[in-house]
Amino acid sequence: MEEFWIFCEICGEECPHEVLKSRTSSKRGFSFQGVVKCLECNTTGPTEIREELPLKLRLRISEDDVTQKNTLQIDKGVFLRVGDTRPHPDGLILITGLEIGNKRPNQAYSQDNPIVWAKKATHAKIRFAIHEGESTISIKQEFESNEEFKVGMKVRIEGKIAKIKAINLFGGKLVKKAYAIEISRVTCFYERNKRR
Repeated sequence: MEEFWIFCEICGEECPHEVLKSRTSSKRGFSFQGVVKCLECNTTGPTEIREELPLKLRLRISEDDVTQKNTLQIDKGVFLRVGDTRPHPDGLILITGLEIGNKRPNQAYSQDNPIVWAKKATHAKIRFAIHEGESTISIKQEFESNEEFKVGMKVRIEGKIAKIKAINLFGGKLVKKAYAIEISRVTCFYERNKRR
């Protein structure tokens, strides 16, 4: 017995329906035409279901200095925003940028067909800009994606203790605290005489 969970006019909610007669197609999405019987109220009647194929957006997944081309399958009408995470066959990804033509919006709908820039979301490599006297050095260090950072917090970078001065998210927003996966850059300074 084949069943569908669809909305029943009589019951006023989604219920299981037994398929009595059907014709399906998956050429341009999924379509179903047939006769179904509600298993809650026993009402029998014709029904039609049409689902569009998911969109295939161009995806660029970055890891360090390497960017790979890929695709992101997504339904029409989905709202995408820089900083959001999305499921992907390779694992969870974080959207770091959107590109439509020569514009870089912070948000778009899937049907706008943006190029989606992302990185894998299990671990995050954070770029630290560390001020030491009159010089600034740049160091990348990997953390678990859900590790939280706050302004004023002390963090160990390459064996030295540094104090966080500023946190920048992807898209440029300056915040007081954020998870590693959301962070584009951390500005900090080494504390004197704190080497180990």
